[in-house]
Amino acid sequence: MLDDSGSFVGGAAKEIQEETGLIISHHELVDMTSLAAQSIARSADSEILQEAVYPSPGGCDEFIPLFLCQKRMPRREIDAMQGRLTGLREKGEKITLKVVSMKELWKEGLRDGKSLAAWALYRGLKEEGRI
Repeated sequence: MLDDSGSFVGGAAKEIQEETGLIISHHELVDMTSLAAQSIARSADSEILQEAVYPSPGGCDEFIPLFLCQKRMPRREIDAMQGRLTGLREKGEKITLKVVSMKELWKEGLRDGKSLAAWALYRGLKEEGRI
């Protein structure tokens, strides 16, 4: 998910707009994986890995940086997003938005490892006062 300049953050902002309709500047996104990785000590002989989540370590080399964007929005705008059909039809995307509270995210996202990883990173970084 890279943008035209090869940036993950620009690609993430573009995907957010395509899939939610929200216009997000790349400056509003925080790379939680990179932020969390800064606190990990590395030895000189350790394997060089991307600062990202590996959904299938050992199975493939795919990696996914996880970003956070926090915005204040009126409740009516948030409620209006619930159930909205989005995605690029010309690319075969058919996405139905589901808005859930942070408190319920771990249950609602239990079948999606990326959601659980993002939730865990958010909780850990928040607990440490880093976001």
